Amino acid sequence: MTTEAQLSDWKRTWRTLITESMGRAFDSIEDRLPAECPKANELLLLKAQLNEANRAKVMGVKSSEDLQLDYNRIRLNLLEWIDGLEVADFSPPSAGMKPKGQGVLLHKIPRQMEVGREEICVIRLAYDRAVIADNLELTDAVEVKEVKVSEVMEAELIDANSEPAFHIRTYHDERQFLEDDTYTEWKFYVEPIREGTFRLLLKLTVIEEVMGAREHRNITWEEQVQIVTEAGATAPATFTVSGIALTTADTAPLSPRTLTGGGKAGAPSPSRSAKKEPSKDWHDVVPQEPGQPPSPAPVTALPKRRSLSRRLSIAASLILIVGFGGLYWMSSGSMNTTEQATPNEEQPGRVVEPAVDEPADLQWSGNLSDRRPRRTAPLPPRPQATAIFEVCVAASGEVVDVKPMKNRGNDGAWTAQMAKSLRQWTFEPATGETCGSVTYRPE
Repeated sequence: MTTEAQLSDWKRTWRTLITESMGRAFDSIEDRLPAECPKANELLLLKAQLNEANRAKVMGVKSSEDLQLDYNRIRLNLLEWIDGLEVADFSPPSAGMKPKGQGVLLHKIPRQMEVGREEICVIRLAYDRAVIADNLELTDAVEVKEVKVSEVMEAELIDANSEPAFHIRTYHDERQFLEDDTYTEWKFYVEPIREGTFRLLLKLTVIEEVMGAREHRNITWEEQVQIVTEAGATAPATFTVSGIALTTADTAPLSPRTLTGGGKAGAPSPSRSAKKEPSKDWHDVVPQEPGQPPSPAPVTALPKRRSLSRRLSIAASLILIVGFGGLYWMSSGSMNTTEQATPNEEQPGRVVEPAVDEPADLQWSGNLSDRRPRRTAPLPPRPQATAIFEVCVAASGEVVDVKPMKNRGNDGAWTAQMAKSLRQWTFEPATGETCGSVTYRPE
């Protein structure tokens, strides 16, 4: 039976060990604290944070300065945890349902969905943070929180809107039990049915034994989901008749029908072909003598054929019209070519294919599967075992963070070289930061 005096002595010893070696402090506390008590789970979480920081330093993805900051944060949390210990924490629990304790909640609910497209939403609960993300692709939709849990838990995903906005189905039982060293999972298949921003309610139920009876306590969170529809196709550009007629000095105006082949180019209009009848002069009038036969009517001279110079003028005008049309068509084509060669930053909405080929050895997943690289760096030789890295890319396309997720069987030097190579990559720009995973497999 632990007394107040013993607990006070232990606390002083543990505070001293924290300043010397956090590893020895954890070992000393675990020797005294029963493994079945709720405080033991909180101690495991703190120890997992220490191991994770050390692993990141060994892998070469964390600097010494960042490691010391993590150490200071873990020391502060451990001191606060020691101050909160009570004598009752060192007494083994009574037989029956496992008492509530500290646990970890992971939920994966996309922030944006498309009408009619079904998404998989995931809820996980575990005692240990180290196992909560096993066999799961980490994306921006994943959130991890610390919650109070019990041996038996219930989880639901509810459409919390006054009018239905989602169709939700699942094959998991609402009530499941939690085990050590693994996670408990619920999967929900969610299909949005209308456009807008709507709420999804995540509901957890903690089942505890209070005064010999099982009682329920609910914990809820609301997630806002934006639902969009698929963008419609854009109609292709076409040419239309403008109705503008081109004229020359010696020919009639050309109508759109004439330009498109409806008539002969250069045909004179009736108004221009009609000749004014010449006026008679008094010198041309000859008096008629009585008794003489009437003089014959004057012969009207036929119009002269067009001269050679007039024909050449018409031909030259037609050549100018055709030449100007060809120049206009060529200039329009060159403008279109220039627009196509302009980068995405100058012409929003246009997609330019990158000038590099993506290495076939890598397999991208998550949100990065839709962003293509623009610049790559040489990769180290294939790993001895499958390696998975989490990569985050800024909106500009620069890689801002690389973390190893699964790298057992590969040495630290290879991991550091792989992380350094991935940081030199650049991707096509996007509207915001994107995270995903890349898998590098052995031969």
